Amino acid sequence: MIQIKNLTINHQKDFRPLVNNLSISIQTGDKVAIIGEEGNGKSSLLKLIMDPKLVQDFLHFEGEVLRDYSSYAYLPQSLSVEKAEQTLCDFFFGDPDLNLDYQVLYTLADQLAFDSQRFASDQELSSLSGGEKLKVQLIKILAQDSQILFLDEPSNDLDIDTLLWLENYIATSPKTILFVSHDEWLLAHTANKIIHLESVKKKSLAQTSVQTADYQTYRIEREQAYQKQVHQARNDRKVFDKTMTKHLRQKAQVRHTLLATHDATMGRLIAKKMKNVLSREKRFEKMKENLTPIPYCEDGLELDFSCIQPLPAQKKIVILDYFQLKQGNHVLTEPVNLLVRGQEKIGIIGPNGIGKSSLIQAILSKISTPELKIGYMPQDYHHLLDSDQTPLAFLNPSGDQDRHHLVLSRLASLQFTRQEVHHAIHHLSGGQKAKLLLLKMALDQTNFLLLDEPTRNFSPTSQPRIRQLFSDYPGGLICVSHDRLFLQEVCHTIYQLSPLGLHQIEL
Repeated sequence: MIQIKNLTINHQKDFRPLVNNLSISIQTGDKVAIIGEEGNGKSSLLKLIMDPKLVQDFLHFEGEVLRDYSSYAYLPQSLSVEKAEQTLCDFFFGDPDLNLDYQVLYTLADQLAFDSQRFASDQELSSLSGGEKLKVQLIKILAQDSQILFLDEPSNDLDIDTLLWLENYIATSPKTILFVSHDEWLLAHTANKIIHLESVKKKSLAQTSVQTADYQTYRIEREQAYQKQVHQARNDRKVFDKTMTKHLRQKAQVRHTLLATHDATMGRLIAKKMKNVLSREKRFEKMKENLTPIPYCEDGLELDFSCIQPLPAQKKIVILDYFQLKQGNHVLTEPVNLLVRGQEKIGIIGPNGIGKSSLIQAILSKISTPELKIGYMPQDYHHLLDSDQTPLAFLNPSGDQDRHHLVLSRLASLQFTRQEVHHAIHHLSGGQKAKLLLLKMALDQTNFLLLDEPTRNFSPTSQPRIRQLFSDYPGGLICVSHDRLFLQEVCHTIYQLSPLGLHQIEL
């Protein structure tokens, strides 16, 4: 269905390598996941495979991509501004050339708990919650007649019930599906082939791996192979160094004897011996070239909140008594009650569109004490990030020289290259933008966090480190999340928001 041969991709802006010599055969029914750290080119690779015209303005690529299918559908990572301004009616029915199976359309709406009567409404997509925006896009593309699906982060912002539905759909669909995902749970239950994009040696070298396996098997076997190669490489060097030490000692002895002898006959014999020693040294040099190489490893995310002074554990930070959650004049739920203390970590789940993000924003507007330093991460970062600013300017708006050097050092620890710190923020990936917000929280020494889907843009290889980061965070936090591993490993208490209010649950 798709044959990729020796595909190499470089970014035109800074000539950074993204993909190195990728070859893979994708057959009908394959579920191929593209994974990798933030900014490594996953979305770019997905678009290039789908249609090279989408990336030709900013990528240089060599190799072959042979396609043998007649129709495809694409889910982008985010809605364009143009589409976000469309009404639901125009989005679903405004294109007469689009071939939708209406029976499938309404069946999907029912399965995804989206009121199909809203299809014909004048409500703009921009007014929908993050999860609802994704639902309507999924409903539309899955109702199209297509042989292959290209999905860029299909699980972002979906509630847990919809995530379970999506996992089952991808796993059981007869269609070929290529998808980018950060969701470890989704990857573990769906993918049968993995394309892993890595960037090593300070992002100067691209490593591209292909494996026909499920994600859990790939992750375990990859780690085992890495550790085995590291162990073998160290043993090889230990044996080689021991052999070379012995050789150099013999060489020194022969040289000393040669310099000390005054007998011509003995001198010729010792010179011959030195010739043999030097010949052996050349063999050792060739042997060194063939030692098991030490494998490159992508640098991990280095960030902590160790300098933060937490609030007293018993201090009441959030107090909601019979709070009415509304969207405009529309009442979303029964009155909400919530009490959160200074070092508690609270997770909130609930169906898409119920008002979880609105609840976080309401809490943000209501809490304020002199010693409280709030860190806020919304679903949509553009409210907090000036897309034309550089990361350096965002984190150091005053241009202070001491802060300048600190920010550069901390950005480097988050794997930003020297070029990327001077790129406009709109050139960065979603994961890199998330890193900027986390770093600002750390630099500002925030002691209470309000987070709306904090893991949505981090790669599966970064996810364990992100979970550990928030688990070790000394302050308190309230987060909206559908990331089951995050909720289990980070949150002390989990609440479900429903039309009946907010209720504590067990996952």
